[in-house]
Amino acid sequence: MRSWMRWPAWVCICLLLWTLAVESTHIHASQSDSTCTICLAAHTASPAPTSIDTAPVFATVGLAQEETIIAKARLDFSDLGIRGPPVL
Repeated sequence: MRSWMRWPAWVCICLLLWTLAVESTHIHASQSDSTCTICLAAHTASPAPTSIDTAPVFATVGLAQEETIIAKARLDFSDLGIRGPPVL
């Protein structure tokens, strides 16, 4: 990897690790502090729990009936003109 590509990669990795450490260790003086942008971003990305209780719908489906299928040979060996090996 070229040196001009390494520095931005290292900067991104260091920024990511620094942000991870800040997000996981920051605390608030009061529990009702709702102006923290880190907490707002963390909690707004999570989906709201929803529950939909609906009755199951059961419908009758026709019965499957088996049919006997007899495969017909498409190729007869007599059509190929195959004979046994030559006799010595």
